[in-house]
This record gives sequence, structure tokens and C-alpha cells, in this order.
Amino acid sequence: MQPVLRKGKLALRPTEVGDCDYVTALESRPENAPHVDSWSRARHEAHLDDPAWAHWIVEQAGTPVGFVILQDADDADGNLLLRRIVIEGKGRGLGRNTMLLVMHYCFDILGFHRFWLYVGLRNRRAYNFYRRLGFQQEGIARECSREGDSHVSMYILSILEQEYREKMTENKAGKRPVSGP
Repeated sequence: MQPVLRKGKLALRPTEVGDCDYVTALESRPENAPHVDSWSRARHEAHLDDPAWAHWIVEQAGTPVGFVILQDADDADGNLLLRRIVIEGKGRGLGRNTMLLVMHYCFDILGFHRFWLYVGLRNRRAYNFYRRLGFQQEGIARECSREGDSHVSMYILSILEQEYREKMTENKAGKRPVSGP
């Protein structure tokens, strides 16, 4: 079972079976569907008790506002994959604060070395968001994800533990975050 993480009124709590309808509905919303693979309820449920996965509901003052899925939480090499993050009502800072909690989990709780993710080439908003958080582009995974009848390429982005620590020191010093290209 994953821990509950808190920052102010924001909390990440383990997803329960009863939350899966909310999760699948959020995935399929028009603003999210182009950027997120939709899983079945059964596929979400299959990962709830798997120690290699962290599946959290994001809550703001006790109300669900999104979810996060992490993969390889038991990776012996210390690499954690952000499989998915979906937040309702973008532009309010909830995604940033959620990611800060997730990065705290990765580096301060798990003690991992690298936190990485894929982002679609057409999803510039997400790409720039992750770059502002300190993620670096490692490359492009060519045609790695199926989209309808074709395959699409995705950016591979990551942040290392030392980069995370430097970014947190910058933020505490009041320096402006790194911006994307």
C-alpha cells in the first residue's frame, strides 16, 4: 500500500476500487483523451495492490481533482516512471504541486536516482510544464505508442536526483524555474 502524501490542502491517497469510475471518466474527457491512453476499469484495478505500481487519487481539500500512476516503484536500478497524471481544471497550480509531491516520493521517500516519463510530440503544454519542473529531454522514442491505426513518437524526459535537489534549492531561494524551449 502506498503512503498518503500531503502538501497543504493537497493530498495524494491510494486509489481504491470505488475510485476507478472517476479515474476512467477523467481519462476519457475531451481535454484529456488526446494526451492520455484510456484504460479499462479492470486494468486500473489490477494495479491497485501491485507493489511495483503507485496509483493515487489527487484531492484538494478532500475533493478528488485528478489521479497519478507511477510504474516501477520497486525498480532495483532506482528508475521511477510517471505513467500518467491527469488533473481537472488545468492552470490552477494543482499539477505543479502534485508533481512536487510525486518527486518528493521518488527521491526523498523511495531514494531513487531517476524519475522519467513520456510526453507526446504534439503535447507542447505538457512538455513545457515538465521542462519548467527541471526535467531534461533525453531523446525521442520513435513510434512507441499506438494511436488509432498508427504509431506516434514521444519525448523521453527525466530528472535525476541531483537535478531535483538543485531545483528545490533554487525554488527555496526564490529563483525563477527553468523554462522549456
